[in-house]
Amino acid sequence: MDHRIEVRAGRPPKEQAEALGDHLVAVADALFIEKGYGATSMATVATRARVGKQTLYRRFPDKAALFSEVIRRRIDAMIVPQPDGVAHRDPMAELKKMGRAALVTVMDPEFVRLYRIIIAEALPFPELACAASDNWGSTFADQCIDAIRQAQAMGTCKPGNPETLAQCFLWSLIGEVFLKGLAGQERLTGTGDREAHLELVWSVFLEGVSTGRPAST
Repeated sequence: MDHRIEVRAGRPPKEQAEALGDHLVAVADALFIEKGYGATSMATVATRARVGKQTLYRRFPDKAALFSEVIRRRIDAMIVPQPDGVAHRDPMAELKKMGRAALVTVMDPEFVRLYRIIIAEALPFPELACAASDNWGSTFADQCIDAIRQAQAMGTCKPGNPETLAQCFLWSLIGEVFLKGLAGQERLTGTGDREAHLELVWSVFLEGVSTGRPAST
């Protein structure tokens, strides 16, 4: 029986289009982890997703674009949702929440496997490195930077380039953990270890940037 996803002629409803896009990215994500980048073709993704190749190409012009979207979604899964148009009541507390989400993500075995693919296949497929570096500057990073900018406006964070401060916090938190994960070395094996690491990095970060002024309520 043919289980292909049917897309009606003309532009599909927004919900249908989003569901199909989510399906395609999820299938590609699983295939990249299973087979690697070089061994995964657009035709393979279309077949596994049970869609026509043209349906896939209409959304993603090539395999690099599809892989980039896989990485973007993995990273943006770290975002802490905020109500539209509402500023953080305590932006530093929100930054810490985002740090916790980042730490959980980079310890995810599937996320680590995706980045091993990037390292292993970056020479024959240089677009992979571009996809990775571009998406670390994603919406998630923007949200961290915005939290610091808001904290500076409230006087709870010292002046300084918000992007640089966000990078200092995030890479101090996840850098060693991520590199050890890539090397197959266990790090922070339990939830308690992870929280202790977060608290240590957070206390050091606050020592450098906190003004000692409480956040407004």
